[in-house]
Amino acid sequence: MFGEWIKELNRKGRSATTIRGYEGNYVRHVQPGLGGVEVRKVTTKMLTDLYGAHQDRGLSAGTVYQIRAAISSMMTQACRWGWRESNPARWAEPPRREAPVPIVPTPEEVLLLIEETQKSRRPAYARAMLLAATTGIRRGELCALRRKRDVNWDDGILTIAHSLVHLNGAPPYEASTKNRKVRSLAVGPKTVAIMQAQLDAMSVRAAECGTELIEDCFIFSDAPDGSAPWRPGAVTLYFSRLRQRTGLEHLHFKHLRKFMETYGQDLGFSLAQVALRTGHDPSVASKHYTGRVSSSDRALAEAIEELVSKD
Repeated sequence: MFGEWIKELNRKGRSATTIRGYEGNYVRHVQPGLGGVEVRKVTTKMLTDLYGAHQDRGLSAGTVYQIRAAISSMMTQACRWGWRESNPARWAEPPRREAPVPIVPTPEEVLLLIEETQKSRRPAYARAMLLAATTGIRRGELCALRRKRDVNWDDGILTIAHSLVHLNGAPPYEASTKNRKVRSLAVGPKTVAIMQAQLDAMSVRAAECGTELIEDCFIFSDAPDGSAPWRPGAVTLYFSRLRQRTGLEHLHFKHLRKFMETYGQDLGFSLAQVALRTGHDPSVASKHYTGRVSSSDRALAEAIEELVSKD
């Protein structure tokens, strides 16, 4: 069942990271106990006992929930294929999870991170953080940005249609966004200037290396000609070191996204407008979304930009 299920996930176009997560949870936490049981003979009691055993050996409630998600997906597929009449994971209750407390960096904290990075040997990361904070784009989306394909420099619009995926043991590649949606984002003039400064710095580096940037280079690249993107894991690693230097260990790179979401609403912009900007897709928002950048998104872009600007 496991192999057929993974093939079906690939056929349906589920993201590679989702599939890798399901595979890992199954191999580590399900296969040792239930791998030899026929799919039609798996019961709710078996799954309940499995969750309890993992709790007893110290796995967090969140990890047990991920195990449940993998099992539920597999059993749902078994029902679709007629191999089972019902999904036993539906009634097997995992441990209760405490609701996470949202972590939202303040404008002062974002500025501190940016200023500390500007003084470092990797000022490009300061530009990357400002772009992430003002747009709410994901780490993989940031790494996938290209100069011509994704940026309308005259109108100040980003097209977010790709995300960089890097799985262990495989080369990085571009895929669609997490929800496979394309969205257009306004960026304020200061953010446009930051992206241009990044390309200018890359052009200087290219000249020093005796080459030039390729026509549609990645905006964030360590390759002399800009042909290879940053890897998402490298962004996370740099940010982890940065937060230790600044005493902001409670923050992660993804919280820059939460910064835009939270302060966008605090500034008076609607939940739907902020959700569209970050790539969330609430039904009430998607129903009215036309694919064009609205005047309210332009205002939102510039309002957030001002929070992390000193002049």
